[in-house]
Amino acid sequence: MNENQKACCFTGYRPGKFPFPMSRNSNAYIEFENKLFDVITGLPDKECCYTFYSGMAMGFDIIAAEIVLMLKKAYKKAKIKLVCVLPFKTQAAKYYPEWKKRYDKILKAADEVICLSEKYYPSIYQVRNEYMVDRSDIVVTWFDGQTGGTKNTLNYAERKGKQIINVRKKEEKQYSFNIYEISK
Repeated sequence: MNENQKACCFTGYRPGKFPFPMSRNSNAYIEFENKLFDVITGLPDKECCYTFYSGMAMGFDIIAAEIVLMLKKAYKKAKIKLVCVLPFKTQAAKYYPEWKKRYDKILKAADEVICLSEKYYPSIYQVRNEYMVDRSDIVVTWFDGQTGGTKNTLNYAERKGKQIINVRKKEEKQYSFNIYEISK
């Protein structure tokens, strides 16, 4: 990686923690998806960011990874790289079928897949999150103050002096397409 190029990681909620349904029938979800799209697709030009780390949890992580894969197809100026950081080998074993399908498709298309542990142990998610933050200059999130892994990760990123972009607070334009459909 060029010394001027930056890396970015994602941290955000799983579907049940968002204050709106993760559904194309929800205006709040569409607004979220549009803002996330704008932030991610703007990072190469605005921040010289070409490497993206996703922890591949259901919800925010998977949606962000899908947008990065779209960006890889569209961006011709530089090499966009998606790195999937799995906390443990069987991370997706209990995912809902739709999320598991999306997870598997992303792993196949990723530039690199890193698995930090063969088995689950209680602090492995925070270990994964710190691994990604330590390798990133920018942390992209959707955060509204709830306690949990996202808050812990953002606190860690702040202590490490990382730039944090909270999609929840970012005002951007609206699009009328379906990100998930485009990434199929």
